[in-house]
Amino acid sequence: IGTGEPPSVTGYDINLIGEYNIAGDLWLTEPILEKAGLKVLSRMTGDATFEEITWAHRAKLNVVVCSRALINVAKEMERRYGIPYVEVSFFGKTEMARALRLMGSRLIGFEGSREQITGKIEEVIAVEEQKLHDKLRPYEHLKGKRAVLYTGGVKSWSFISALQDLGIEVVAVGTKKSTLEDEEKMREILGENAPLVEDVAPKNLLSLLKEKNADMLIAGGRNLYLAVKEGYPFVDVNQERHTAYAAYEGLVNLAEQISNSISFYERSRGQGRDSRVCNSPAVMLHAHKRDAIINPLKHSASIGAAIALQGVHRALPIIHGAQGCTFLGKVLLTKHFREPIALAGTKLFAGDVIMGSDDRLEKTVTEFIEKNAPDVIAVLTSGLSEAKGDDVSACVSGMKSRTESSTVLHIPTPDYDGGLESGYCKAVEALLGLAGKQDSAGYGKVIAGQVNVLAGSHLSPADFNELREMLESFDLRPILLPDLSSLDGSRQGISPLAVGGTTIEEVRGLGASAFTIAIGASMESPARMLREKFGIEYRMFESLADMEAIDAFFELLSMLSGRPVPKKYGRQKRIFIDGMRDAHFVTAGKRVCLALEADHAVQQSRLLSGAGMEIPLAVIPTEAPAAGKIQAERIMVSDLFSIEGQFDLIVANSHGTDAAKKLGAPLYQTGFPVYKLFGNTSRLTIGYRGALETINEIANICAKEVHP
Repeated sequence: IGTGEPPSVTGYDINLIGEYNIAGDLWLTEPILEKAGLKVLSRMTGDATFEEITWAHRAKLNVVVCSRALINVAKEMERRYGIPYVEVSFFGKTEMARALRLMGSRLIGFEGSREQITGKIEEVIAVEEQKLHDKLRPYEHLKGKRAVLYTGGVKSWSFISALQDLGIEVVAVGTKKSTLEDEEKMREILGENAPLVEDVAPKNLLSLLKEKNADMLIAGGRNLYLAVKEGYPFVDVNQERHTAYAAYEGLVNLAEQISNSISFYERSRGQGRDSRVCNSPAVMLHAHKRDAIINPLKHSASIGAAIALQGVHRALPIIHGAQGCTFLGKVLLTKHFREPIALAGTKLFAGDVIMGSDDRLEKTVTEFIEKNAPDVIAVLTSGLSEAKGDDVSACVSGMKSRTESSTVLHIPTPDYDGGLESGYCKAVEALLGLAGKQDSAGYGKVIAGQVNVLAGSHLSPADFNELREMLESFDLRPILLPDLSSLDGSRQGISPLAVGGTTIEEVRGLGASAFTIAIGASMESPARMLREKFGIEYRMFESLADMEAIDAFFELLSMLSGRPVPKKYGRQKRIFIDGMRDAHFVTAGKRVCLALEADHAVQQSRLLSGAGMEIPLAVIPTEAPAAGKIQAERIMVSDLFSIEGQFDLIVANSHGTDAAKKLGAPLYQTGFPVYKLFGNTSRLTIGYRGALETINEIANICAKEVHP
């Protein structure tokens, strides 16, 4: 200091001493100072250059922000260069206004009149406080909340003021790292009976939180896990933080962080002020009408049916339509599962369409029976064969009477009716038509411990494995329909038929089960079929990826088996809760757009809402039973191109890449198809482990966006 000269000087030059630009605090403060006519000549040392420190002796006023660290520098500069100093804080509305006025009062006489300086400062304060008032309106629910504060030095008393600006009552303040001067300032703000506490050991902090009935802990990062483990909202205000809290905009950031943390814990306890239930009036279904669909989210029903058939051992779906229907569908399925896919087609040409396609269908089916002897063939009609009006049902009935070795089913899946989810459901219902009691000797008997599991199209192959393991851990015998677990990469060799999955014998034995579990609202219709046909009671779970649903699922398995929930799931639950609390610091308050099949959107919306995320928009490809259960502000039946708005994250399949790029938001790839991501079939999305895996993946995306 004193070894250089600035390019120019004014009567309003100041130095900021002890301002370290933590998390960008200075970048929020300096623009306000400039508006007030104050010029920062030198910064020590946040965002500083070496050169500017050399000419710091030319400032008219030193502004000390962290008095404990660099007060001696200010005192020495006053002695050596005659520069006066003031001690200020930039945290909160009250302290920011006080700092501006104090600086203005000490600069009077250097340049300009008293009216010029104070007038400009008062104008800035009035304008900024009005803008602040408007920005803080969404956080009025913070008024009356109670906080325990533990941070050091100037932050102790300055954050008391900032919290009070938000209407938050400070019920205890840790003073271990505070000076006597700091404590005096705290008493000036809180009164002589200020709740100052010297002992801030974790055990005592926890006692304070409980005794004072506190709603939150505002402290440094070392106390983060005290709050996380005990379930208290937490905001880090020390130097390790990643969010700027200085000046007027910083107070808005502080309010947002506190609100996000409180909202997360309220939702996890089922009392969130922003929780949206299925029939909330805020949720409206909008069918987006346009002359053309661009970047469609919808897939044909035949694709959904073909997926379901992959989960039936020795099954073969045949699409009765043009060659491209089968070829493109098979390519899409192969790219998604990264496995050989059992799918054939009748390859209709113009002549077949004009003259009738029955012969072509019968020939195709007969050839596959002769060459491969599948246990079941499912004829999936396309838009072409359905629109033509061929009586496919009669044709298939005729083949059934002439075929003994293979079962032939007709599943109507025209492209113009429904989509992937409904096609999958139709395939499951067609397979249930094969169910009966096991044999004449066992007719009318129920097999104790046998449980049907009708799993929706939104589950991954890893999820099917997890479902089986869950039920078997209760000594239950599950029959999954379908069972896509073999598409996890474990199959060996190549076959034109589906390999692995549920056998036809198991399908026929579904009627002897004691209970049915349906996963996904689209699976309730098949479950109802089983009840009507065999009197088997069922329970439908809209999701198995949020704590309430997972808890209920394990309670049901315990009831069905008469066994307690295994201890390993208790541990998994604790890990899940801990992980959700860890992640909420980057997930809470983020705006998410979902673009998924309806069942999948329900599961994701419940999980992400529980992580404190906001879902302004959910786009689904077709109207579906689950649509009204999606926890979103608005639901739209449309395509990926139609998505508009400001979002922090897009949750969609790989086709959502362009939409995410257009919107300037990162993409979390899930749903169907996912072909730009490896390991998708091994992804676990249900149960405590699967839910946490999803949250961790999304939190990592959010963290990258916050800290590139």
